[in-house]
Amino acid sequence: MIAVIGDRETAIGFRLAGVRAVYEVSRDEKETLNLLDKLVNDGTAIIIINERLAAEARVRDKIRAINENKRGVTPIIVEIPDKRGPMEQKVSEIERLIKRAVGVALK
Repeated sequence: MIAVIGDRETAIGFRLAGVRAVYEVSRDEKETLNLLDKLVNDGTAIIIINERLAAEARVRDKIRAINENKRGVTPIIVEIPDKRGPMEQKVSEIERLIKRAVGVALK
């Protein structure tokens, strides 16, 4: 199953694309954390989340903990930009996962 956590515009776009599990969050860190827990516990394979929601300190820590403690490849958490465009990141979570899996950083 694919699930999306995002702002209003992102949620509308993914609903129009046919994704059923779409959660609209308005920068509420606690709600985002609860949704991540729910989706991981439900066995969601792919979680798509807005970068700005993922950038919140506790949410970032939660995503890292999920990635470090998962067995196998799921859930895959993909961060996407919102309507304001991509955020500047030093190291993306995808790069961090590749480094962990392969053992070297890819550029």
